[in-house]
Amino acid sequence: MKEKVYVDRLFADYEDTPEIRDFKEEIAGNLKERVRELMSKGLSEEEAFEKATAELGDISAIADDVGKRRRNEAIGQMYMGTKVPLTKRTAIGLTIASGFLLASLGLDIMTFFSEEGNVLFYYISALLFADAIGLFVFFGLTQETASHYPMKTKRALIYGVASAFVVMGVCLACVAYFFDGWDLSTAIGMETAFLLPSVCTLVFLGMTETDRKKPWLKAMVEKEFLSELDFEFDNVDPVKAARFGVASGGLWIFAVAVFICIGLFFTWQYAWLVFLFALGLQVVMVSTIFGKNNAA
Repeated sequence: MKEKVYVDRLFADYEDTPEIRDFKEEIAGNLKERVRELMSKGLSEEEAFEKATAELGDISAIADDVGKRRRNEAIGQMYMGTKVPLTKRTAIGLTIASGFLLASLGLDIMTFFSEEGNVLFYYISALLFADAIGLFVFFGLTQETASHYPMKTKRALIYGVASAFVVMGVCLACVAYFFDGWDLSTAIGMETAFLLPSVCTLVFLGMTETDRKKPWLKAMVEKEFLSELDFEFDNVDPVKAARFGVASGGLWIFAVAVFICIGLFFTWQYAWLVFLFALGLQVVMVSTIFGKNNAA
């Protein structure tokens, strides 16, 4: 059966699951019905098959889109549906973190409604809240999930400490400014002392992060990315893309030249408006050049 062979080729790269098989049968059935209808009008089987596939449009794109969704659902059911149990250490750590969080909230409520309202309790609450966040981050990163391997303890600890310091800086600064009477500049200075090293640490950790995705997730993400990339390249008109590149280059060279001339002979204060104008022209060029391509 030509229809079945045609559909099987469309799904050659997909995992054979019950969901995918059902969708393949649905496409093949619809295609077969259309071929029969065209043959009843006098077309040969070959002509009817070619016309049916052409009338369906880019069925490969439709099958690819829906097939990926069905496949991802099936993979999710197989892998994400299997929960990785919490380790005893993680369970204890998250329990302690939850205790710190509740203690912080309770201390804030008690202090707010207290007649004395000792500001020291707000500072203690801020420290408890920051510790809770740090513990949540640490134990969350060191716990294996269905899609990711656990992070190494030392690295996760640095993540947790840095996250705690970020939260601590913000909370302490707020307490100092709103409840302890500090002036704004001093409170911001204290906050910066906590935030600057912590944020730099988090940025460094993020830039040097290793891939902890499990093989099934890495393979799925890679295939999805490559498929979308191929689709985008297939839908770009190379002639119009080249035309757009040349026009863009000329536009920005001209903009730089005008910027320099205005700055040298008139004023630098408003010379930058040239780039704003060029950016507007760039947007018009995109809609004009590629918009016509889409309409065609």
